[in-house]
Amino acid sequence: MSVLNILWQIVFGLCAGTIVAAGLFIFIATLGIVTRLSQVTRTAAWIHWYENSFILGGILGNLMWIFNISVPTGAVGLAISGLLFGVFTGCFIGAIAEILNAFPIFLHRLNLKTGIALFIAALAVGKFIGVILQYFGRIAIL
Repeated sequence: MSVLNILWQIVFGLCAGTIVAAGLFIFIATLGIVTRLSQVTRTAAWIHWYENSFILGGILGNLMWIFNISVPTGAVGLAISGLLFGVFTGCFIGAIAEILNAFPIFLHRLNLKTGIALFIAALAVGKFIGVILQYFGRIAIL
């Protein structure tokens, strides 16, 4: 491979990665995950911290992925990062469901007027148990 070819691949890869990352960040910003979290937790005064942490996490995660940096944290670090990844995924799914009005439509079809918080908590617990069972190999998902 020539040096020019390698440089072209580097530039092309960085441009493509930047476009994909920007698209993901715009999608998440459009869903309003950050602003919705600040509203729900009543911490709207700290929204700049949320936004900066979100951006910094994306940048550091990409750099760690590109340069294959591993942080030896052991089981405790794995548990903490798994918890944080799960919180992010849960917020992302919740935001998508809220934007699409999935829960109100579903609850209206069930004619459910009371116990909505319990219903949503049961969904979360069911998802958690399913992930634990799948992780430890007790069930097979096809």
